[in-house]
Amino acid sequence: MRSICVTPCGNDNVLTRSQKHQNKYSTYDDKTSRIFTVTISGLHLDETQTYWCGVNIKARIDLFTEVKLEVREDRCCNNVNKIQSIEEGSVTISCPYDSQSVNKLKFLCRGNRPSTCLQQAVITSSNTQNGRFRLSDDRKSTIFTVTISSLTLEDSGSYLCGVQRNSGFDDFSAVELEVKEWCCVESKNMSGIVGRAVTFQCPYPHHHRNNMMFLCKGDQRSNCTYMTYQGRFTLHNDNDTSFSVVITKPEEEDSGTYCLALVEKNNEMWSRQLIIICTALSFVISAEGLIKVFKYEGRGVKILCSYGQVYQTSEKYLCKNQCGSRDVLITTTQKNKGKYSITDDKKIGVVTVTISDLQSRDAGKYWCGITVWGPDIYTEVKLHIKEDRCCNNVNKIQSIEEGSVTISCPYDSQSVNKLKFLCRGNRPSTCLQQAVITSSNTQNGRFRLSDDRKSTIFTVTISSLTLEDSGSYLCGVQRNSGFDDFSAVELEVKAKLFYLKSYNISGIEGRPVTLQCPNSGQQHDNKKFLCKGDQHNNCTDMMENQTKFKLLNVSSICFSVIITELEAADAGTYYCGSDSQLTFIKIQLAVDSLHQTSSVAPISSAEQVTSQPPSQNPVVPNLHMFWSNWSNWSKLLL
Repeated sequence: MRSICVTPCGNDNVLTRSQKHQNKYSTYDDKTSRIFTVTISGLHLDETQTYWCGVNIKARIDLFTEVKLEVREDRCCNNVNKIQSIEEGSVTISCPYDSQSVNKLKFLCRGNRPSTCLQQAVITSSNTQNGRFRLSDDRKSTIFTVTISSLTLEDSGSYLCGVQRNSGFDDFSAVELEVKEWCCVESKNMSGIVGRAVTFQCPYPHHHRNNMMFLCKGDQRSNCTYMTYQGRFTLHNDNDTSFSVVITKPEEEDSGTYCLALVEKNNEMWSRQLIIICTALSFVISAEGLIKVFKYEGRGVKILCSYGQVYQTSEKYLCKNQCGSRDVLITTTQKNKGKYSITDDKKIGVVTVTISDLQSRDAGKYWCGITVWGPDIYTEVKLHIKEDRCCNNVNKIQSIEEGSVTISCPYDSQSVNKLKFLCRGNRPSTCLQQAVITSSNTQNGRFRLSDDRKSTIFTVTISSLTLEDSGSYLCGVQRNSGFDDFSAVELEVKAKLFYLKSYNISGIEGRPVTLQCPNSGQQHDNKKFLCKGDQHNNCTDMMENQTKFKLLNVSSICFSVIITELEAADAGTYYCGSDSQLTFIKIQLAVDSLHQTSSVAPISSAEQVTSQPPSQNPVVPNLHMFWSNWSNWSKLLL
């Protein structure tokens, strides 16, 4: 007869017996494995106490096993870290933990129930990228962070940071995230002429007519400089449904991204910013009377030449060199001529000439001309053309499949506030349009951009690499005028060459144990490693500053590591191998006390390995044939 009871475990204290259900208690006796299970449903805090599992033996004293049950409230925590961000932006949640938890599993879940947090985790340290969620673990500062990108309003709510414990309750800290709304966003491109006023127009819903209006400049909506009250920027409230901003005497440096917006008034306080429109503005003239244009071979170009209203009906044309009759390329009476076409917008006083399929010979001086009585009126155009490729120097980097790589992109001190970006391929002309990531949106799937403005280097990290990620990349910095700046990178992603096997090994406290590891065989002095942790790409190196871990018996296909004087804390999962973890094996080490003996069959085809008494030399398991087979196999892949 099996039963469970509470102290003092007399007949009146028995809660349930085997094969019976009594109220909230039920038991199940598995006689094959000689284990009986007691289930207690609907736990309450007052059920925290000592229990006894009892086995009734006829004509003998009953056998008891003590069980201490602790019940906690299924909620967390007294202190809650409250953070805010904006829709479509990103947020980073910081989760501190104690120094004893460096190698423990970390995770983040939604809600406030510790009991189901791990099962419902949105991300864990064993899988650091999950859609919009990315986890990073800074073991030195004992803080792990979770970054959520492309935020939506539905991301608002409670979250729990969790650290798994081997025994007892997991550790938790609570976070409350509020995602605020951005409204009515659209974007467009504009161009203007240096020295001539340009106007932004911004329609808005009638119910926002009493809100404050503003203009700001910057490549990120959350980080832009207010321009409305600066001298050359003036705001005009046209009517109840639109306002405009005029930039008088614009300069070349005024090129950039602007946002026209409203600030909503709530209970006499200015609160939400409602972005109405974002505009990329560029000025094509760097000095009065001279237009500089920068384009790449094989592409097309539009040359914009402005004129006064008195010349609306006059003929316009584009010519080259000395602008004689043979140098005229196209006129407004022709519309199209070979690779040239022309349009005249008389409302705004701008004539546009398009040149298609640019070649290096097309570079040089042009003139926008207006036919009038007497000498014609001219505006000089300087066309610069570059070959559509980059660069003479290429930074070559390597990584391995399923790993990650960081591409470093230096820039000059004048480009601190410029837009940075990375694209695939080697064509500067289309790089920005086809960018895989930019500094205005620093997280895009597997790509993450960070900008260190002090060292004037931006970096792009690509995670979960595939063989298809191999190829050419360009680091780019946008210029207000002239050609954008580029540097070239060639990435080679190598296929995984490791052959992951695993085996179990047991040792005895106070005695040595020997672990055998694969060697690549390519170099005798290549780097050997032995690390401990849950994942092979996120574990602690045990060969550095650890005198109890000693390297020995190095051959071309394997080497051994001896752990002297085993301790209980040495138990766990190890990975060892060579060549920066391209070749490794997993080892599960168990440590028994001097009063225990055990042997565990290995999972792999390797022989069973146990530790030896101190008086004997540690025995290296006979895995030579296994490594030899592996070595032959791996050479076929190289």
